[in-house]
Amino acid sequence: MNCYLPSTRSDSLEVHRQATELVGRLSNVHTDFSKWWVVPDGPKDPYIPLDDADATSASIQRSDRKFFKAFPNAESDGSIGVLLTNSESDKQWRERGKVFLSVKPASGRICIEISRVSELYPTPGEVVWSLLKALSSDPRVTFANTNIVQRVAEEIILHSYDRSVYQHREFLGWMGYVDKPLSADQLPQAARLEAQGRGTLILATEVLDLADHAAIEQTNRTEIGLAELGLLPVLDPSLR
Repeated sequence: MNCYLPSTRSDSLEVHRQATELVGRLSNVHTDFSKWWVVPDGPKDPYIPLDDADATSASIQRSDRKFFKAFPNAESDGSIGVLLTNSESDKQWRERGKVFLSVKPASGRICIEISRVSELYPTPGEVVWSLLKALSSDPRVTFANTNIVQRVAEEIILHSYDRSVYQHREFLGWMGYVDKPLSADQLPQAARLEAQGRGTLILATEVLDLADHAAIEQTNRTEIGLAELGLLPVLDPSLR
């Protein structure tokens, strides 16, 4: 799941502040998301609790120095951000679905990844919907989408690459958010709409299955409807 918002220049302390605020909202979704740690740089490095502001800030600074040393010509707009997980060991990380939470204020992007979500939670749709609500409750968020990766007939299928409608636009995927109010009359293709702040949460389909043709068709029709409303961001204007 990706959330997009205006980019901001941030130092390590500001990145930590924004990450702490964000995970505070996620903690209300499920007990699995109540505690967070900085992902280790290497196999021998420790998991650093996000609650430890000094250690987290120092880790962010080390990652920034390492990045800009490796890419000296990269444009610098403050810290590159922080990568978190909801586990304090490799074993727990695998058991909890290999969760990653990327917070990048300079890039204007927040991303959360969860593996095996349908195996881990009895109602995966409600869990992911609640995560979407928590992430997009930040009034700065302008758009959010949810990608799906699934093995179909021995082939790895990615919604954004294999099942989305447009090459030159963002995709919505399973569910997402737009920063405009929408009614069911405006987007009848969607399975569910819910007001969120100044915008709307959108569930494209109730079915989480990239092999289900009806579900893919409903998702595609929802993306087409958003494009017709001017609410599916254009990535490459030359392909309009």
